[in-house]
Amino acid sequence: MRYIAFIFVIGLLCSGCSLLEPRTPESPENTTQYDPAFDYQTVLVNIQKAIQYKDPTGYIRCFSDTLNSSKEQYVFEPSIEVLTRYGNLFSQWNINQERVYFQNIMSKIPKDAQTALQLYNTVFDGITPDSVIIQSDYRLIVPHGMSSISNEANGSLRFVMKRQNDGLWSIQRWSDFLAKNDTIGNTWSTIKAQFNN
Repeated sequence: MRYIAFIFVIGLLCSGCSLLEPRTPESPENTTQYDPAFDYQTVLVNIQKAIQYKDPTGYIRCFSDTLNSSKEQYVFEPSIEVLTRYGNLFSQWNINQERVYFQNIMSKIPKDAQTALQLYNTVFDGITPDSVIIQSDYRLIVPHGMSSISNEANGSLRFVMKRQNDGLWSIQRWSDFLAKNDTIGNTWSTIKAQFNN
């Protein structure tokens, strides 16, 4: 009988407070949803989202990492023009340098500024159950506000994507190229070189 009375008193006390009321849900603008990359197209969507939302964790998830069930190390091959100028930098480029560059550039971009990766003329080639080659032209928009460095990169990329031991796809090799008829040579490689430390 005392137990029932105790429960009744607690119930009365809590009815006047908001302890048992549902909380207000968080705004969906502050959350980024990445789909598990069970197919290679999802990797492209996820890398675009990571750039749009300035998210280093989502960005790095798109690349092969032997610490996370990947069969092979991630490799980046810069455009020839950039390799000529920054050869030493890219000879040791790996997933850690990819993370550093991305965090550095995103830290320079104002919170309200729009970042984007646009892919077009995309071609899927050499498709097997465990690998695919993706070639695409791109436009990268990163308004970092530094006057000496371009806020935009244009070029062509080739991703070699592979299915990893956990069944998820990721970029194992990335080759960057100057776009056809481009005389400026401001590729994604240029941006990476300028924000590498």
